Amino acid sequence: MSKESLRKELLSNLSSLSDDEIISLSFSLTQQLAGFLQYFPELQSQIGAGFLPLRNEIAPLYQELLRKVPLSLSYPVLSEGEMVFGMPAGLPKGTPWLLPPYKVVEANWFLVPGVGFSLKGQRLGRGKGFYDRFLETHRGIKIGLAWSGQMKEDIPVESHDCHMDFVITEKFCWDVKQQKNL
Repeated sequence: MSKESLRKELLSNLSSLSDDEIISLSFSLTQQLAGFLQYFPELQSQIGAGFLPLRNEIAPLYQELLRKVPLSLSYPVLSEGEMVFGMPAGLPKGTPWLLPPYKVVEANWFLVPGVGFSLKGQRLGRGKGFYDRFLETHRGIKIGLAWSGQMKEDIPVESHDCHMDFVITEKFCWDVKQQKNL
């Protein structure tokens, strides 16, 4: 299946979810993510990169996450046509780009949205390449976040597509390198 047809199928599945289903899935994803971050406490002392969800996107409930795990989270900022990350002054505002005021920072690890993922760490984005271009030149742990309904056995990838180190859904935390559930 081509990237475009798979993207269309997965986006259609996401758009069929009700607001209540998205909130419930996001809450369960947040619980899994909190457990993951407690499993890797060294990440708590580093700057992480979150994302500001688009409509019908499963994403962490950041206030709930921060209640469970102390974190410094930055968010995507569009700067001269490219993505960087900014630390907000207060609660993050904006979608998908963080609105000012913020301070541009270098994140050490990244929560990465996607339309689809595989257990091999393959990711299908929305097709604009912001994350692929950014992650190509920035080191750090890449953690794909999704609903289990976005998981596929195989995702078509090209040489420029970045792979995830971990994939977390509302049901599991998957270590791509070790090919096991945490």
